[in-house]
Amino acid sequence: MLVHQRGYRWLRTSLTHLAIFVLATVCVVTAPSARTDPGEGYADPPARAGRIALLAGPVTLTDLRDGESEAAVLNWPITSQQRLSTGRAGRAEVRIGSLAVRLDGETDVDFNRIDDEAIQIIVQRGTAALRVRNRELLREIDLLTPRERVALEDVGRYRLDVDRASRVTAVTVHVGYARISAGRNTFVVQSGQRGEVGSYPTVSFQLVTPAADAFDDWVAARDRRDDALRSRHYVSEETTGIESLDEYGQWRTVENYGPVWFPSGVPIGWAPYRYGRWAWIAPWGWTWIDEAPWGFAPFHYGRWVIIGGVWGWVPGIIVPRPVYAPALVVWYGTPGVSVGLTVGWAPIGPHEIFIPYYRCSRRHINYVNVQHVININQITVINPPPRYVHQHPDRSTWAPGDALLRRVPVHNVARPAPSDWVKIPTRTTPPVVVAGEASKKRLLGSALTSPTPLGSPDVRDAGGPKPDRRGDEQRVQPQPRDVAPPGAQRRPDGDRVRAMPTPERATEAPPKRTLPPVAAPAQPPAAMPEPPALPAPRQRGADVEPRLPPKRNVPVPDGVRPPAAVQPPAGHRLPQVDPPRVEQPRVAPPRVEPPREHVRPQPKDRGPVEGGPRPKAPAAEHSRNEGRGRVHARAD
Repeated sequence: MLVHQRGYRWLRTSLTHLAIFVLATVCVVTAPSARTDPGEGYADPPARAGRIALLAGPVTLTDLRDGESEAAVLNWPITSQQRLSTGRAGRAEVRIGSLAVRLDGETDVDFNRIDDEAIQIIVQRGTAALRVRNRELLREIDLLTPRERVALEDVGRYRLDVDRASRVTAVTVHVGYARISAGRNTFVVQSGQRGEVGSYPTVSFQLVTPAADAFDDWVAARDRRDDALRSRHYVSEETTGIESLDEYGQWRTVENYGPVWFPSGVPIGWAPYRYGRWAWIAPWGWTWIDEAPWGFAPFHYGRWVIIGGVWGWVPGIIVPRPVYAPALVVWYGTPGVSVGLTVGWAPIGPHEIFIPYYRCSRRHINYVNVQHVININQITVINPPPRYVHQHPDRSTWAPGDALLRRVPVHNVARPAPSDWVKIPTRTTPPVVVAGEASKKRLLGSALTSPTPLGSPDVRDAGGPKPDRRGDEQRVQPQPRDVAPPGAQRRPDGDRVRAMPTPERATEAPPKRTLPPVAAPAQPPAAMPEPPALPAPRQRGADVEPRLPPKRNVPVPDGVRPPAAVQPPAGHRLPQVDPPRVEQPRVAPPRVEPPREHVRPQPKDRGPVEGGPRPKAPAAEHSRNEGRGRVHARAD
């Protein structure tokens, strides 16, 4: 009996020690994963982003979230809630993957929503042309005007003219098929036709023969250039920015890397992420804006490698939907340093994992690395490597910390690497803290909080619609019926309409910040060695289907949201509105006291005894103030 009791006691003790050992092991193994694997509750940033690919003449970019405007910059990322406006004789081109959107002079286009599910574009006024090449994008493109919705039902070339004639929207289909919805009416425009929809006093429609103009000739020349693009053989067509690679570099197949693109005409001492500037763009945070005319795709997708002393860009394997990244770099320094110190960064190389420094889920980390990291889905713990392949002073860039905040060209303020750069640790998060800037609230507001869903009441100005400075119309923001905000106006036909605040026109008021025009780096007397000649690109067989992104069941809301009120025809003057009257502060007249009577003084009410307990604020008010001061910050 005693032997059995001792055996049972030994077994129980062994099991207890084993459980403690297993628990400790699990804690040690999962601790790095909890630090580097963000929770699934985070809202991932969009994997799709646009690019300002061409600028000519006066062009202004406006953030519709706060109404701030500035001169548009080449290679600036285009995301949701941004407006691009061209002045007289101005033109612009925006690329969103394989989709091309081109603007003529005196045109306002709102990129209301750009994410993984939809591309919602609103042509507020002027002329815009669209080239759709990917059939899978047709169900995701939502094209609107202030009064109509245009559904593109086939790939091709389209043009919209909004209010070139008073309250008339014209849709020209050079190649393709389009449906126009105006109120409860639907009209069809086929290839070689131009449909004109009038909205006053009643909806009218007519088909006319389109007549080409200078804008059509410019768009056709750009399309012919894209048709001969050779980079589509090496990179996915949905990679934003590949349309500029053929003109400024050449492709070569390299062992262990596959297709590699080598830029031409770069100066001596050139390195990736050195000729450009940093900008804080929500929801990603610090984003690299390169100065080169080709400087978008190689800095937001792929990896950089040095072959034969020459920098080359490795796009990775072809996937249907590449994932956009703000900058594929590793940082030097310690978080929270002063902006007066020197900070550095270097590009990450092939097969190295990019750990995002913005809030995202583990799923997003897998997608952004799937083109370069083998079996990324099977890696349970993601840690940075002990040393990066480009962790070298000649391949890294060093600059003052305030250069990031001031958005100055980095190569103008670049510094040599510190003498003790070997001792400076590398980090996946930028060491510079956004502080001391007037727009700190704007910069940090979108980065430290989850992105606001489109259609929510706090996206737009709570003060209601603001009339345009011209005084003859209001810019409206059509909303899908399933996400119409509360309190929106309702028309008799059941549609909802909500007006958008309209910022200042670039031709009427200068932008708040004026940036110098971006130009390609000057060619020095000597240049880096050129890579070997490009072999003939691999031709795709005629019987091979192109690789297309997976189908997404994205509902395209039908119907059109008419404006809040019907405007009178041209020639009728609108009633003048008096400016708000500012009242002067009233000054109370001097108080005249009557003669005092002999009244027996009353005892005064004693206040709280000094040092005694003070009255507490009500619980509700304390809770409300505490909620307002809470700031949610992400720990590194």
